[in-house]
Amino acid sequence: MNTVDPAQVRHDRDERRRGSPVLLVGAVVASAATLVLGYLAGIGFGELVEQFRTVAVDSVFDDRGDGDPPYRLVWGTFGFLGCILAGHLAAGAARRYQGRPSAPVFPISLASAGHTVGTWVSSRGWRPPLAVGTQVDPIFHRDEAWGLWAWVMYYADRWLPALLLVVTSLVVLQTIRLARRYADMVEERDRLLARGRRVPADVVDVKLRISTNSETGRGRAVGAIVTVCFVDLAGVRHWVIRRTSDVGVVTGAGLAEVLFDPERPTHDRSIFVALRRHPSPGDWLPAD
Repeated sequence: MNTVDPAQVRHDRDERRRGSPVLLVGAVVASAATLVLGYLAGIGFGELVEQFRTVAVDSVFDDRGDGDPPYRLVWGTFGFLGCILAGHLAAGAARRYQGRPSAPVFPISLASAGHTVGTWVSSRGWRPPLAVGTQVDPIFHRDEAWGLWAWVMYYADRWLPALLLVVTSLVVLQTIRLARRYADMVEERDRLLARGRRVPADVVDVKLRISTNSETGRGRAVGAIVTVCFVDLAGVRHWVIRRTSDVGVVTGAGLAEVLFDPERPTHDRSIFVALRRHPSPGDWLPAD
């Protein structure tokens, strides 16, 4: 039996770890591992695409490479699984180091970049067809002209890396956009902590967010959508909605605190909500 709220214990532990150099080193190491393992995953993916390409452009009786051990495919599989784990660790370490409520998405960019480079490197060594434009049958000599799919796969060493490069560029741009948005939010929060107003607020509605297991059909709470009500300096009542990962929020008067800009009390992005007493900077919930 515990006499202390486990959620509060986890929160206090995370607060003590915020800014820890150990977390920073862990985030850097895990990020580097994400990039390298993404590269290995790209090598394995390129090997898999080469097999489909060979089937498309050559006869099934083409036995070139049949005796080669599948090392690249195996290492690619391990790289894929390891990349997911390393990316998760990098995001978690960065989140705890910064004391932010949600994990950053930069590991996705690292994994995508590594995967793109690995696929491109693999494509440089793909086996050429026996004859361009013809599926050569070395056994029965029943050669066939290539169809559309064969031509598409023949040029896969060009369009596949280019496609992955475009996808990676879009992912990186989205990561930069989210990072800038987070930086703007932190800047606004810190400004309000220095010059804004903090007032008590009432929690008037709580809706749990449920995640359902597709296999068992059972659901579990993964967070809540909370509506709070506060009164500004002019006596005007306002309602704001925030998302939180805390599933223990209850309704009641004075159970929340609102930080806002007294000159712009209706500007949603200048309103932050805390559901804990004595909130740390990372406890203030911003607008979505």
